[in-house]
Amino acid sequence: MAPDPNQFLGLPPAELECADAVILPLPVEKTVSYGTGTSGGPRAILDASLQLETFDEETLVDFAAAPRLRTLPPISAEGSIEDCLGRIQQHVRPLRGKFLLALGGEHSVTYGLVMGLAADPAEKMGTGSEPMGEGFGLSHSGEVPVPIFSDAPAHLTIVQIDAHADLADDLQGRHWSHGTVMRRLCEQGCRLLQIGVRSLTRSEYDFATGGPRIATFYAHRLAEQWAEVLAALRGLEGDVYLTIDVDGLDPSVIPSTGTPQPNGLCWGQMMDVLRILMTESPCRLIGADVVEFVPSPTPPGCDIIAARLVAKVLAWRWAGKRSPICGRGRDAGCPAPPARIRTEFREFREFRGHNTEL
Repeated sequence: MAPDPNQFLGLPPAELECADAVILPLPVEKTVSYGTGTSGGPRAILDASLQLETFDEETLVDFAAAPRLRTLPPISAEGSIEDCLGRIQQHVRPLRGKFLLALGGEHSVTYGLVMGLAADPAEKMGTGSEPMGEGFGLSHSGEVPVPIFSDAPAHLTIVQIDAHADLADDLQGRHWSHGTVMRRLCEQGCRLLQIGVRSLTRSEYDFATGGPRIATFYAHRLAEQWAEVLAALRGLEGDVYLTIDVDGLDPSVIPSTGTPQPNGLCWGQMMDVLRILMTESPCRLIGADVVEFVPSPTPPGCDIIAARLVAKVLAWRWAGKRSPICGRGRDAGCPAPPARIRTEFREFREFRGHNTEL
């Protein structure tokens, strides 16, 4: 049987009701501020995935057998960024309870994904001017019912792999932007665990250090603090969303992105994050995305690396689903985090703002 070019890895799609993981292409490119082309990222990743083996030697996952995957058609990117975010939020709501992996597209899509996956449609609805902004998702009326979170965001942690903090209040005059997305999510009550940040403004730094809900591990200290990073991931509980901006990785791994920065995560560190988060943490991972990839001008370039990263997210997710996590049995060989880390990151309930100093 010929591989299906519209399905990740070319495998026959599972029925949506039976799928273990759902892949959603989001070719959105509305607010990029430097290099362009990320709207082509999802298609390039799907094309390159046809060249990957369906067996993963690290996790022993064989995608030809399990997990069952289904790649959905891409969501329309027509209209403004507000329109796109509203469309994404509404589109993913019925997928709550499934593991959703989105392919961007610019990083702003994470807002729509988190709001759709974390929001309970049964919760109180409203139009809040500041949380959503005027015309969010429906520009002709300016009033779209959107969830007003009660306890949901207070128990949601976003693990952000990124070169940039994305905490600007506005970027180039835009309230909704790839550079403001984490600020908007913080305003909704989400906690942030940022890993690999190495580009931010002074105001973003002050915002990150001034609040108790953001922990940032800067790239220049990752070597000395890597054990603390892994301990923080291992200690996560409750709902967690993972967002991977490919510029969080070092350009030697994936140079093809809009705003690459030196001194990023190596491939092995990225695999450590996936392994710990998905097999050794008691958290519930509600979804993930891989964003800001720009197709290589002369394939294969690093298109196949981006596709391999997506496959690794899926493989480690399945490995975590089928095996007991070390967090439920430290005698399985996973060391407990140091007492200081347990205090600073304990269950992220107090989230004391372990923000690594410059």
